[in-house]
Amino acid sequence: MSRHYGRAVALGAAFSTTMFSLAFLVVAGLLKMLSSQIEAGQSRPNYTFGIRSKATLASEEAWVAAHETSLKILKGTTIFLLGCTAALWVLFTVLPKDDASVPVIFFSGLGFIAILVVLLMRMYLKADAVATKIGSATK
Repeated sequence: MSRHYGRAVALGAAFSTTMFSLAFLVVAGLLKMLSSQIEAGQSRPNYTFGIRSKATLASEEAWVAAHETSLKILKGTTIFLLGCTAALWVLFTVLPKDDASVPVIFFSGLGFIAILVVLLMRMYLKADAVATKIGSATK
């Protein structure tokens, strides 16, 4: 194996780790910002930031209840993303810099994204159910 090939593999592993980490940290920051707004009572219905569905946007009462319901999942998902970032860097550090390390890091990142999607969908469905219940109670 040439010296340049070994560097390319190490750069591929570093690139994958860095890109997933940046994405996870940005999403974690946004989720933290949303959870802070909810805790401070500053989250109001809008089309830009928050859990937006027909039911949550129907009234401020539905919006607030849905977001308060989702708070625990929001906080847990933020911590999960920070853990994912740490796990990727641990993998990058302990794995040998060979052909096998890049797919391990890449598919670990994809696995973390799959779990993230499940967590966010669970949060959305739970929040939407609460908002829908409030909307049907007021009609």
